[in-house]
Amino acid sequence: MMNVSTTLAGLSSRVFATGGAAVRGGARVNAVTFAVALAMPVLVHMAPWSGGTPLGALLLPMFWAAFVAVYLYGIWAGLLVAAFGPTLNTFLTKFPELRLNGIMSFELAVFVVFSWVVLRSEKGRGFWLLAPLAFLVAKLCSSGARAAGAEAFGSLGLAAEFFMRSITNGAPGLAILAAVNFALARGWIGNRGGGEGGGHGPEAAA
Repeated sequence: MMNVSTTLAGLSSRVFATGGAAVRGGARVNAVTFAVALAMPVLVHMAPWSGGTPLGALLLPMFWAAFVAVYLYGIWAGLLVAAFGPTLNTFLTKFPELRLNGIMSFELAVFVVFSWVVLRSEKGRGFWLLAPLAFLVAKLCSSGARAAGAEAFGSLGLAAEFFMRSITNGAPGLAILAAVNFALARGWIGNRGGGEGGGHGPEAAA
């Protein structure tokens, strides 16, 4: 597990460090914050759990990672997490199930884009319930696609039932998302002066 965390930290430092400039202390803080966020889904999915609902569906760790990415580094970092995060976690931990990767990446992409749009304003960056709201928007979009007959998402039951089940199961994760959002907005995690987005990735990515 230490090797996985070390690798993620190295990747995040190399990919998202400010190009051509000396790496500042704030950038290092953001890189470490991002690496920890990336490692959390792996840690959650590998944790011992015997409940009927997968732990990831309860705690929503992939959304933590995506939100930290878009908040600190902007839309492209967030979309990178959306595109490859579910598959990487499936490869390392067998969760989420491979059949769910398509809908998971779709939801994460919607989550990232909605968050990025709101984060472009000063008021949006201070809105600490943005992450839970973006999750609800993502679930509405995936449920709508299911209702419209999108076969790429597989058989997940009726759209309305899928939406309600996701929200009910994910209630603890929504609380954690709000806490992560609040901590980022207050500058308690990450660094407002470091990283490609200077702590406000959406501005730099605009």
